[in-house]
Amino acid sequence: MTNFPDLYAFVVQLYPLANSPAPRPQGHGAQALFLEVVRAVAPDLAAELHADAKSKPYTVAVLPRRGRDLVELRVSLLRADLFQPFVQAMLRQMPGETPLRLGQSALRLGDIIGTPAPKGHAWAGYSSFADLAANAAPCHTVTLECATATAIGQGSRADGRPRLALLPTPEIIFPSLARRWNELAPADLQLDLELLKTAVADTLVTRHRVESTEISLGKGPQKGFVGFVAYELPTDQAQSRLLALLADAALFLGVGMKTARGMGLCRRMRDAG
Repeated sequence: MTNFPDLYAFVVQLYPLANSPAPRPQGHGAQALFLEVVRAVAPDLAAELHADAKSKPYTVAVLPRRGRDLVELRVSLLRADLFQPFVQAMLRQMPGETPLRLGQSALRLGDIIGTPAPKGHAWAGYSSFADLAANAAPCHTVTLECATATAIGQGSRADGRPRLALLPTPEIIFPSLARRWNELAPADLQLDLELLKTAVADTLVTRHRVESTEISLGKGPQKGFVGFVAYELPTDQAQSRLLALLADAALFLGVGMKTARGMGLCRRMRDAG
């Protein structure tokens, strides 16, 4: 790490209280919990984060459950100025006197993990746009895991209904990541979308294990996919490096639509070559 972090990924461990309804991994509930915690220490910031924006500077999702007695809320912060309020909000919750709410469920706060595995958590970590760009290296393949319902918007149909891509082809995954990067990264780190277009055209899916799924967002179920996908990258070093950078950034940025409401939780698997 050579630059001050402006990208953070936290896993907040929560434990359901006795006699409370079982938690349900609804995207709108996860976002509401996050915003309510921030609102307690920075109401103006919470209002800003809740407002419509081209690209929200955070993601929130509930990790797939490992047991009945643990809920893991995954939060990523994509601006350096969000770190202090978030940490302050978490410290405020430490005494555990007031339960947190995930939908109808009441939970107490447990550990807050901000360091990556093996000492921390596979979905936690910190970096910066500058360091990700500086440290990206060409490689032969990358493998991505999408852990929560993921869908990439493809405009609208003639009747106004959204068109959604539900297969993780290179043509939808990497441009989606690049758009989000360019919306949030500093001006001097903007990515070359023409180079990306060429790179994507020479990228192949070599392995995959994906399935369709749904997530509740309050107004009904939202379709998406989850699973693993391996991509064979171009032999051109600049193109390969660009795609590897986007794969690295996926841990923080998320993929596709509604990443602030539980969708698109994604990371690069390090067993890829």
